[in-house]
Amino acid sequence: TVVTHETLSKVITSILTDNKARLDKDRYSAATALLVQCKKIPELQWADPKALKDEFDAQLLALLGPKSELDLKPNKKDKKKKDDNSNKGSEASSVSAAKAPVPAKYEPASLESMLSQGDIARLHKPGGNPQIKPELMEQHLKVTGGKVITRFPPEPNGYLHIGHVKAININFGYARLHGGKCNLRYDDTNPASEEQEYIDSIYETIRWLGFNPDNVFYASDYFEELYELAIKLINKGKGYVCHCTAEEINKQRGGEERGPRYPCPHRDRPIEESLREFERMRRGEYREGEATLRMKMNLEDGNPCMWDLIAYRVIYTPHPRTGSTWCIYPSYDFAHCLCDSIENITHSLCTVEFVLARQSYYWLCDAVEVYKPVQWEYGRLNITNT
Repeated sequence: TVVTHETLSKVITSILTDNKARLDKDRYSAATALLVQCKKIPELQWADPKALKDEFDAQLLALLGPKSELDLKPNKKDKKKKDDNSNKGSEASSVSAAKAPVPAKYEPASLESMLSQGDIARLHKPGGNPQIKPELMEQHLKVTGGKVITRFPPEPNGYLHIGHVKAININFGYARLHGGKCNLRYDDTNPASEEQEYIDSIYETIRWLGFNPDNVFYASDYFEELYELAIKLINKGKGYVCHCTAEEINKQRGGEERGPRYPCPHRDRPIEESLREFERMRRGEYREGEATLRMKMNLEDGNPCMWDLIAYRVIYTPHPRTGSTWCIYPSYDFAHCLCDSIENITHSLCTVEFVLARQSYYWLCDAVEVYKPVQWEYGRLNITNT
């Protein structure tokens, strides 16, 4: 019996969702018991133990984020052992310190050696990712010539930190290793939090690290194209305008404290009606929070990223690049994968907290029938005790 990754992912998602309240309270201390619970599920009886553990860890990280100081706090046994060792006397400590070996000089690995071995060395070749229509790949290869194209897509709402260095090295380094290109694309879809100061700083930081973007793009470069794709989504019956409040949308997602999941009352409104309402959103006839465009996905799926995510919302803050041209802006969930598609990205490389979002990434590209890149996830760079 073969347990597919899809089955593995859905069962683990279900377990973590059912135990959300417990995880909120106990965080990582509840992990072991829940992992054991997963292993006892009949559907996972023959699952590969390593694959099960890896998927469980990835989803847990996506749900809780990195371990905090509270998670890393030693238990009483560890503390007692540490106290006992500290009381053995300063003389023994001095002798031990005197005999400690001198560490060898550390030589960092080259970027090429890090990217040419392990899982990242086994990523697909350009042209190897299947499409909903074969002609989409034909057009893609005609434009790219079969080259690797990656991107680094920061939101310009703050300065980069040391954790971003891994993402920069992987995206720019992978493209460099394979003779490809890497774009710098600013994800400027939220005008309320973005500033030119951060745009300049991000570019300078990348140059300081030794990389030169092959192209500099902005999500706002594609606002008109993204709007047309939103219209296409509605026309295909896969998008609808919703007038629920944020609180009501949260209740619709269900859960231990909210009860069963249920659909938005506007979910099945006629296509023509949603088109009219979306046009009213664009003309500024709704206040912020009064209307959103949502994707009509799959409420029965165990993955929360398939529960009718928001595609567009109303924001009246002027945009740093487009001014007051727009009063509706695409969400990250809508814009990110479509911008990757427009730029013909071959490898959408991101950190593990986006594992669950991979399904919605692929769903949207297929829903509007555009070229679909491949999303690959790598571990976050976490530095503690600093």
